[in-house]
Amino acid sequence: MNEDRNPNRLAAEWAVLGKHPGRSMGYEVLDGSLPGTRAQRYLWSATTGTPDAREPAGGLPWRVFLSGADGEPGSVCAVVDTSWDGSKDGTGRPSYTWRLLLLEWRAASRAGVTWTALDRAVAQAGSEPARPDASPAAVRTTAAELADTVDRLGFEWAAGTAALLLEGEQLVITAPPGRALPGLDERVRMLDAVCSLLPYGCRAWLSGATWTGRTEHDLRLVFAASARSGQQEVPLGTGRPPAPRSGTAGRYLTELLRLRAKRGSTAVVVAHLLAATTALPLRDAAEAVRLLQELDLLDSVLNDIRHGHGQVGDVQRLLELHSVESLDEGQLETVVVFLADCARRPGAEEAQALLTRHWTPRAPDLLAAHVVARAPSKQTLTLAKEYLTLLLGLEGTHPGSFDRLFTALATAPGYDPAWAGCLVRMVEKEFGYDCEAADRVLLDSREAGLAWLDVLFGARPRDLRPLSRLVALAAGTPVDRRPGWLRFAGLLTGEFSAAEVVATDAAEFASGHGDAWRIALETARDNNRPAVIGPMWTVLRQLVRSGTHAQVSAVLDSVAPPGAAEVSPQTAADADLLRMSAPFGGAGGRLAPTMRRLRLLGADDPGLDAYTATVVRRTEAEPELKEQVIEALLGDEPDPDGSSWTVLSLWMRQRPSIEPTVRAGLARRLTSAAPARWIGLDLPEDLVDGLVYRDGLAWLRPVRRLRAADADRVPLEELGRIVAEACPHRTFSPQLLDEVALLVRRRGSRFAFDLTTELDVRAHGLGLALYQALGSSREYQDVRDGLVRHSRGQENRHRMLLAALGAAGTVASTRPGAVPTTPRAVPYTTPRAVPPAGPAVPPPEPPDRTGAGHPAPLPTAADYPPDDRDRRRGFLPWSRKRRNS
Repeated sequence: MNEDRNPNRLAAEWAVLGKHPGRSMGYEVLDGSLPGTRAQRYLWSATTGTPDAREPAGGLPWRVFLSGADGEPGSVCAVVDTSWDGSKDGTGRPSYTWRLLLLEWRAASRAGVTWTALDRAVAQAGSEPARPDASPAAVRTTAAELADTVDRLGFEWAAGTAALLLEGEQLVITAPPGRALPGLDERVRMLDAVCSLLPYGCRAWLSGATWTGRTEHDLRLVFAASARSGQQEVPLGTGRPPAPRSGTAGRYLTELLRLRAKRGSTAVVVAHLLAATTALPLRDAAEAVRLLQELDLLDSVLNDIRHGHGQVGDVQRLLELHSVESLDEGQLETVVVFLADCARRPGAEEAQALLTRHWTPRAPDLLAAHVVARAPSKQTLTLAKEYLTLLLGLEGTHPGSFDRLFTALATAPGYDPAWAGCLVRMVEKEFGYDCEAADRVLLDSREAGLAWLDVLFGARPRDLRPLSRLVALAAGTPVDRRPGWLRFAGLLTGEFSAAEVVATDAAEFASGHGDAWRIALETARDNNRPAVIGPMWTVLRQLVRSGTHAQVSAVLDSVAPPGAAEVSPQTAADADLLRMSAPFGGAGGRLAPTMRRLRLLGADDPGLDAYTATVVRRTEAEPELKEQVIEALLGDEPDPDGSSWTVLSLWMRQRPSIEPTVRAGLARRLTSAAPARWIGLDLPEDLVDGLVYRDGLAWLRPVRRLRAADADRVPLEELGRIVAEACPHRTFSPQLLDEVALLVRRRGSRFAFDLTTELDVRAHGLGLALYQALGSSREYQDVRDGLVRHSRGQENRHRMLLAALGAAGTVASTRPGAVPTTPRAVPYTTPRAVPPAGPAVPPPEPPDRTGAGHPAPLPTAADYPPDDRDRRRGFLPWSRKRRNS
């Protein structure tokens, strides 16, 4: 029915309960159109107590509104009027009358009959019993009238009371403190007004009374003096009753208040609810919320979705009333995201079908916007994956939606590029899908590319084909537009040349993953690209210094094997330096295991210039490394082919500042227990000048000169001069004595005799001092033994010569032609000169006894072959080579 009064009348059932005059028996159905048993059920359900004169507010008549009765299956719309006309029964007690007017639910709900209308209908019948043909007018109270009562009560109070009814509470309205309840008609309007804030269909289970006494009842909304146990009291004039306990009833109250505030009219809200005449089951608050939201379907459904209470059915009704084209951007996003969230859950075919049926091309963009509206995290990556999975399933009906969503997610402006990189890699891995638009994000954003690289390298098993794809894509862009990490990746795969790559590119690549350096070297090894070591120098150097030297060295040897033709001198230098710069303890001793590539170049290799230039460049800013390299190049002993000293020589010419370090290293070695190996180095004179002035190295220059003179086969006089000048105080340094001993071992004892003779000529007694020095040390025992044999031979020969000359004290044979016999040997005496400090030397043995007439032959150099271990032929084979630079 509409708001106007309808002149049509409704067929009503009726019944009267009371006592016949003068009878004292119980109450019975006196008349009516209903069967007596059925009438009694409704009439007894309306019995709420006995009037009490002590309660003025409880005075008759009472009105009770029923929606059913115990034993009755269906809902009705009924009113029971309790009145007293002053009559009494046979015992003298008041005889009350109950009059029932009942409408079947279907007819009443179709007409929209309200409790106020029923009250008016029963009031028109007066005190006489209604006749069987009685038919009340089908008139419902207007929404404006009910809304006016609601506003007088206070909308918040009435709405809160209605929400409690929706929760299934038994409510008792009591008088405000110090005030009386209004009259009967106003109470009826109040009851009807509160119920008008619920969908009309709730009247299928609602009930109320203008007053109840002390009798137990199941009525929902009543006036009474106070609430009993199990009932909720809602005093009038208190602003708002207690809040509902259930979440759904609370939502209903929130929506009711929101709609009233939004519409600005209680009548609009009441009119909408009166129109919802479909019967609602008891406590179906969710349906009541839905019906209430029909008033503001679009806003209410969207608001419900935003608060996490959305229902697919509500959205379906919304889309049936509002096409997706009529929704603005925000409304459309809310609906699409809600349906997508429902559709991505298991068993949500209804939501997926609804999304498909009401598809909008904007859906991928809206879903992407919803994802990137949140902070980047693993959760948003998971959400993006689920949306992509959903749209992949819709490709059959909406082709291209997956690609559009992926592109929108990957290219979202202003969003975390690292998240985008992870997304691209996730889609590659999970869906086997890539697109150029997403790849461009990796090329244009360093953060996105490195995040993508991190995920790529962290996968097991590792697949580097996507990296090759990006390198191929980057090849079509200018060099300055390529990200550094990708330029380096192109060097690894052979796509880009080393000239296009700098050290920062390698560092950027390595920053993409903790294991990126190893992956880079292994990839370079597989692609035969040892040149990558140069750009990676800084990265690898840091790794070596941090303690991962063993791992780095192992991979380095596979990338740049020593002696490989494709390993340039620059790369060889980098690899050698990285191996050499390990934090080993001590100095030296590292040449053989750590600089093998240098030793394979050779002293005359033209690549040594490039090798040296790399060493100079790498050590320029690292004093500690510079000292390590110098120590390694010097080593424990000079390398046989001289390549290490060649690098040092070139280095000193380019950077004279390292000479003090080299000089200090040489000084330590020259003052060691075995300096002879270092004497033959082709040292610059200024370097030698700096060495000879150090403590304990004054011997260096004469020893070097003596060795050089020996190598040049200078006359004996020159050798004597060098030795004599080195011994102004007739004292031989151990190093000079070693060098002389080497000469004697090499040239023989006669050479020693001649040399000492020359020394005596230059400085009286110097030759004898040399003999004394050689004879006083066990180190030269072999030299001493040879000199003793030579001297004894000379002694015997001289005696024979004296005998032959007939000198006194000689004995000769008297037989003709006989050879003179050997005279008696003269005992050998030790020279009186005090020998140098050292271990005691035993006295020389007496001269050898020789056969009669056969003097001992003079010893020669062949009698004393040099020991192979100590043989020195002048300078080392490379000692006299000098490089021009």
